Amino acid sequence: MQAARTQSKTVSAAAFLAPFILLFVAFLLAPLLYAFYTSLFIDRFGEPIFVGLRNYINAFQDGAFWSSVVNVIRYAILQGVIMIALSLILALVLDTKYARWKPLFRLVYFLPYAVPGVFASIMWGFLYSKPLDPLLQAVRFDPLSSAALLYSIINIATWEWAGYNMTLYAASLTGVSSDLYEAAIVDGCNEFQLAWHIKLPLLRPTILMTVILSFIGSMQLFNEPFLLSALTPISQTFTPNMDIYAMAFNLTNLPYAATLAVLLGAITIVISACVMIVARVVGRRSRERSTHLMSSEEVLSA
Repeated sequence: MQAARTQSKTVSAAAFLAPFILLFVAFLLAPLLYAFYTSLFIDRFGEPIFVGLRNYINAFQDGAFWSSVVNVIRYAILQGVIMIALSLILALVLDTKYARWKPLFRLVYFLPYAVPGVFASIMWGFLYSKPLDPLLQAVRFDPLSSAALLYSIINIATWEWAGYNMTLYAASLTGVSSDLYEAAIVDGCNEFQLAWHIKLPLLRPTILMTVILSFIGSMQLFNEPFLLSALTPISQTFTPNMDIYAMAFNLTNLPYAATLAVLLGAITIVISACVMIVARVVGRRSRERSTHLMSSEEVLSA
């Protein structure tokens, strides 16, 4: 009887996992393996020639590609810090007792996420255009200049994603028992102390998830600079994805484009894993420190 129940649970679990596994294999694992297979060849007069890891050796010596990787990592750090900080502030403010019309403001903050990224880039492209924006003409500032371009793209991405992450943080806060807040208020905590000492620690797993997802999304940066390139000169190696796109469709060098795509995927996985490990180590040390302090307080009170 027990064996039958165990087998039934196993079958049920497999049935629930099957759609995810099929989609994972079809749209992630299979394309990745095909890209790696393609990267082992070169195209000479329409004939594929096996060259092993020669494309990877050339890629490691490709200064333009690594410059684009550094550029997009800088973008990921700046945009991630600004967006996550803004999302946290919005979520914490809406979670206070002083906030009014919370559903309305949550909807307003979330609406930019509902705008497709391509449309958002086109819209911001018009706003960034000096001939179409009298305000930019008055202040003599060009958001599409080479010095300001990265920050203009950061602004677009932050506008798009801050409300989405705010919704994740707000949803996480709704799952916290009100008894915890009431006990903290009884102990004399104000709203700032409540947010800093209770809400933010409870949001740590959600923050970690959004940090990793934000980094992965930033490494795939393509739409915004590609569309803005119609308004201002932008290098084809501004981001790794733009470099891969140009290599595949402008230079028709598919094997080398596949090589760069595999390298970009490996870089993203390695850095995301490092971020997760560091966050878990810091979180574990923080919990151990809190446990040690609580134990010390119990000893002193005894």
